[in-house]
Amino acid sequence: MSDEVSTEGRPPGAEENGTRHNPWVFTPLNLVAAAAIFAMSALTFVDVLGRYFFASPIPGTFEIVGLLLGVVAFTGLPLVSSNQTHITVDLFDGFIRGNFRRVRGFLVLAGSALTVAFIGHRLLTAGLDEAANDFVTEDLGITRAPLIYLMAALAFLTSVLLLVMCWRYLSGRSDTGNGSGGQDGA
Repeated sequence: MSDEVSTEGRPPGAEENGTRHNPWVFTPLNLVAAAAIFAMSALTFVDVLGRYFFASPIPGTFEIVGLLLGVVAFTGLPLVSSNQTHITVDLFDGFIRGNFRRVRGFLVLAGSALTVAFIGHRLLTAGLDEAANDFVTEDLGITRAPLIYLMAALAFLTSVLLLVMCWRYLSGRSDTGNGSGGQDGA
């Protein structure tokens, strides 16, 4: 048995290959995601207990869990993107070698950055629209605009992280973005 850390399933460029994570950014994101997941689980558990044993469900549980789900998804986006731990399909990776693999890796990073920036822009526009029109949730009357602004900010953070990864990739500081699931195969 070896004392080396297994890199299986971790793509090149994750922490051991020079990608440094700022604890001031990633630790709070991890904590927020964990707290939101715990809150969704606890709220659902208490709601089910109240519903079936006391015939008194918690009002607005569905809305709150839906809002928390948005927090979890967009908090996890920069975390997953920075480690390149997305779900990938490597159906054609055995046929893609050398420079084409590097070009494809860069294009995937750049395309992802642009796509997430577009999503952030659309979220920001939706948040401004909701705030201007005083939209609230149906059951509890909670304004969603601050949550949508948070989701937009996290999307923009993810886009910036992906652009930094593109720059590192082009400058040769990181061998990320090949989408090979941790194995070069070249």
